[in-house]
Amino acid sequence: MENTKDTDIKALVAKAEALILDEKPEAAQALIAAALQDRDHVRLWRFQRRVLLMLGDEAAAAGVMQRIIDKIHAPTPGELALAGSPRSAFTAVRKHKILYLHVPKCGSTTVKDMLYFMLTGERGEGHAHTLVAKRAPYQYLDRTKLAHSHPNWFRFLVVRDPVARLRSYYRFNLVFTNDLSKEVPGRETFLGLPLQPDYDTFLRHLDRYRQVFRTLRAHTNAITDIAGTDAGLYHWIGSVGDMAALRAKLSERAGVAIPEIHNFRSAEMAAIVPDADLEAAARERYAADYTVYGNWFAAR
Repeated sequence: MENTKDTDIKALVAKAEALILDEKPEAAQALIAAALQDRDHVRLWRFQRRVLLMLGDEAAAAGVMQRIIDKIHAPTPGELALAGSPRSAFTAVRKHKILYLHVPKCGSTTVKDMLYFMLTGERGEGHAHTLVAKRAPYQYLDRTKLAHSHPNWFRFLVVRDPVARLRSYYRFNLVFTNDLSKEVPGRETFLGLPLQPDYDTFLRHLDRYRQVFRTLRAHTNAITDIAGTDAGLYHWIGSVGDMAALRAKLSERAGVAIPEIHNFRSAEMAAIVPDADLEAAARERYAADYTVYGNWFAAR
């Protein structure tokens, strides 16, 4: 399987991307499928996975990712999750032997601000994700082998009630930063979905939103799809309400007095009136998260 830079492949993917933006995913799929008859290229397979999701074929998309995941130099956390891979993208702070597994909408900006302060003595000031990535880049590690591959490293995870994660994503990413309009600019709807839905519409069509929009899917993957189903792999697990305890733990580990840090309180950004039935359905969707990590959801 090819995995090199290729101008012809780049041009073909750009053409397929234009078809997607023109709301013609079937045509994009036909174009990519025809190209794959001649070129067995990772970039084509990755794009096909995206189109298959848009067409609603989750099983086929997962099958594509399972076939190519080990051929991708730096897979996204979403690709690892879709493939059901035992690997995760850990932030590796070598200086202090710390492994942090980022779960979106679980206080990650605050956590990375703490890590950046540990490394530099400075605040990330809203740019902690980018700044930490330069000093502590992702390591793609097999979760099941961490005890042997990183025996003396402190491994930690911050989790959150899945419905609280969805509320946070809705308030901050859909309403405040209007993420979906950045993915498909210049319109109010895409493939029949409003880009700034009300909260009930977002929940009612969550599965379809996840198929169509990459950024939304990445932010709403289940914790178990990212971190696995063995909570015992981690030395410390806490909720977003446990940041003070985490700050103390990291300060002790690094020998650095990390100041109190809080970023982006999404509850203050948009008022919502939750529909009990729709949120109950969402809890069913994330049932595995409640089973594995539910004991840490209390402090939200």
